[in-house]
Amino acid sequence: MMMTILKHLEQHPGVNPEPFSSVVTSVCDEHIVLDSTAYYPMGGGQPGDRGNIESDSFTCTVVDVRKKGEVRHIIADSEGTLKPGDNIRCTIDAEWRNQLSAMHTAQHLVSALANEEWGADTVGNQIGFDKTRIDLQFENRDIFDRDSLSQMVNDAIAKDMEVMMDFRPSAELIDDPLVRINMDRMPPNIDVWRTISIGDLDVCPCAGTHVLRTSMIPEVEITRVKSKGAGRLRVEYILNN
Repeated sequence: MMMTILKHLEQHPGVNPEPFSSVVTSVCDEHIVLDSTAYYPMGGGQPGDRGNIESDSFTCTVVDVRKKGEVRHIIADSEGTLKPGDNIRCTIDAEWRNQLSAMHTAQHLVSALANEEWGADTVGNQIGFDKTRIDLQFENRDIFDRDSLSQMVNDAIAKDMEVMMDFRPSAELIDDPLVRINMDRMPPNIDVWRTISIGDLDVCPCAGTHVLRTSMIPEVEITRVKSKGAGRLRVEYILNN
């Protein structure tokens, strides 16, 4: 099986994605596989991209992208014919991508600041277009303050910190005090990680899409805090676009 080249891994920031061309390697009624793609496949709590694919003899809507060994572009509303070897033109839904990039970058801020202030570990997240949720694990969740977290996150946004992407070896990340995840829990077969750094606040291995500066994130509003068991809180937020 030929592996699809994931162009988004080399692209930063993830906002306002450019149209791109590719070649079809396989096609069926439900999905298309390409030799390379800039579409983001669902993963890390972030939904897959949406958009459109067309050729001289075919058009369709991309409603999701999933990586299951191969990268499958899930399609709908297809018209015409398409076969392996065909050249295609792809457009990514910029509104969808831009909102998720802002949501994802905000998640980094929420997780980093909750860890810095209360020692909370992020143990789960689901990034969404309308709202995002993060599960935080505390030694003592009673010390958590919703209003304080909201203020700290929006202060970080206002600082206009640069959001940078590079590739770093595992050994370097293990020794970096700004890496707030447990690297021992990461897949041991990966030696070099795509890494997102936000100012002097956070460093995180991450394959998702992000904005270029924190000031590109709208105001974060924490809309709900819910108990999820011993020491765990689920924090939900929206962006006030």
